[in-house]
Amino acid sequence: MTYYLLKPCKTSAGFTSTLKKRTKLNLKDAKPKLEAAGYKVTDVEVMLILEGPGGMTVYESGKILLKTNDKDEAQHQIDSVYGILGLSEEKAETPA
Repeated sequence: MTYYLLKPCKTSAGFTSTLKKRTKLNLKDAKPKLEAAGYKVTDVEVMLILEGPGGMTVYESGKILLKTNDKDEAQHQIDSVYGILGLSEEKAETPA
């Protein structure tokens, strides 16, 4: 499944990844997978908050928000999370 990395806005230091294919992620199933991979996860019902470098938020839609200015680091971390959740088949692309 491919996804896009985008800067959400000019005043926000972060990247958002959204999946091309419409997905409904089961957050209750995702939480133990992420914890087993070493993430500290807070479940707030409609999203999972992952502690760590930059901090990440994972939404039921598969969207991920990562707070960082470093595009390469964002790509690496988002690839890792999608891989853990079984959603990563192809490399990310950045839309023009």
